[in-house]
Amino acid sequence: MRRKIKITAVVLMTLVFSLLLSGNVLAQEEDHYGGTLNAALQMSVAHLDSDNSTDSLITAMMNHVYEGLFEFDENLNLTPHLAESYQIGEDGLVYDVKLRENVTMHNGQTMNADDVIASFKRWLELNNGGQLVSPYFDRVEKIDQYNIRFKFKEPYAPFLNILASPVSNQKFVVRAEEVVNEFGSDVIDRHVGTGPYKYEEWVPDQKLVLTRFEDYSPSPREGSFFAGERIPYLDKIVFNFIPDAQVRVSGVQTGQFHFAEEVPRDQYSLFEANPNIDNVIIYPDRMSMLIFNNANPPFDNKYARQAIAYALDFEELGYAMIGNPKFWRLEPALHEEGNPWHVPDAGKGIYGVYDPEKAKELLDRAGYDGSPIVILSGQDNAMERQGAIAIQDQLEKIGVEVELQLFDRPTVVERRAKKEGWHIHLSPFIKIVPDPQIHQGWTGTNKWISNWDSEESREMDQIFAEMLKEVDQEKRYKIVERMEAKLWDAVPYFNILDYSRLHIKRAELKNFKGSWQPFFWNTYLE
Repeated sequence: MRRKIKITAVVLMTLVFSLLLSGNVLAQEEDHYGGTLNAALQMSVAHLDSDNSTDSLITAMMNHVYEGLFEFDENLNLTPHLAESYQIGEDGLVYDVKLRENVTMHNGQTMNADDVIASFKRWLELNNGGQLVSPYFDRVEKIDQYNIRFKFKEPYAPFLNILASPVSNQKFVVRAEEVVNEFGSDVIDRHVGTGPYKYEEWVPDQKLVLTRFEDYSPSPREGSFFAGERIPYLDKIVFNFIPDAQVRVSGVQTGQFHFAEEVPRDQYSLFEANPNIDNVIIYPDRMSMLIFNNANPPFDNKYARQAIAYALDFEELGYAMIGNPKFWRLEPALHEEGNPWHVPDAGKGIYGVYDPEKAKELLDRAGYDGSPIVILSGQDNAMERQGAIAIQDQLEKIGVEVELQLFDRPTVVERRAKKEGWHIHLSPFIKIVPDPQIHQGWTGTNKWISNWDSEESREMDQIFAEMLKEVDQEKRYKIVERMEAKLWDAVPYFNILDYSRLHIKRAELKNFKGSWQPFFWNTYLE
């Protein structure tokens, strides 16, 4: 009898302790709610309609208002979001998507298939992502209020990844059908989505104000960057447009702002010494891409292009271009480590193999006649300017005469569009790419500015043609491995290194995750 009493007492004590602990957790969770977050962004935007603009800042801010059927997690794994589940059938020609039920929109109505279909048709017509999909697409069908079927004329493997794409003017978001019908293809200025925050006010060139959506319906999945649960702890988010970097910095130092994007990297140590400020280094973020003009000698020959890879000391370039090694890393692959499309042995045997003598041999093999090599680069961007100067210095060490042409951005864009007048161009690329098929826009016969037209470029075209149709992830990854191998054999361009921007935040802004686009759900003010 005494033993039973003891066991009962232990059980009661355990239950009481659990209730107290649970209550404490709930109280702490409740304490997270409230406050106005002030964020300082470097640029303003013309409007807030992501279907009608290539401005990535629109997408970043309106991610709080709108959500997609699918979102990417921290490692760019595709995750159903407003979609509950999906199935791919008929060898990639049919996508059946089941929607989450009981998702409330900002107008108080429940999201259903009509909202998704209206938004999708608009996206297909206006958005660059939709225009990538459109040539292969047949029709979208409503099965019932929570089930939709997307049908294709021919397989288009990147479809779901493009829907979730973080790249500007690609992502698909669900808008209220009534708003889509009201504005059609015109720029939307009445915003009704499903996101954790609602549109309240936009003052052009000054600020965007969002407020918590009290009836928000979070995803049941675990939160990971853009995927899963989003909790709107903040009463209000104010995005302030502050072009001057030092004004953004001062605002965080004084407490006027809780967050500032793109601050000077050379002030990292100053911020680190301030207990009220946290540094936020963004990775994955940017690539420093060296592009060849493959139309003219000497770089119409792949051995000349290979020679440049061996002639460059990438580590020395990292210090020259970016400086502090906290902000750059050597990475030959187009997709970073952790990304599902990362190829760990990309560039093996050539990337980072500093061998000036081999570079000279390859230039001889290519028939290089000693003519000056023109490097075209931007003078406004420090990475481009300092990188071009450092590359000139390294090439001159192996006897290559180099003519450096540094211009403002508009002039660079104008000149690189021509087939003559330049040999090498240094350019920043966004590292975050939703699908390997996106590289087809840069890589292959006469793509982007490389003027690549040879037997090798047509082999690359075939690789992308196979990748376009293969919906099986494992088989498609094998094709990506072939793409990277061909890329490092033919080298129409290559990544010198990955580098990062620096953001800063106040210490009282908690649970903030540094991402390719800043987001403030799941964050709170202490």
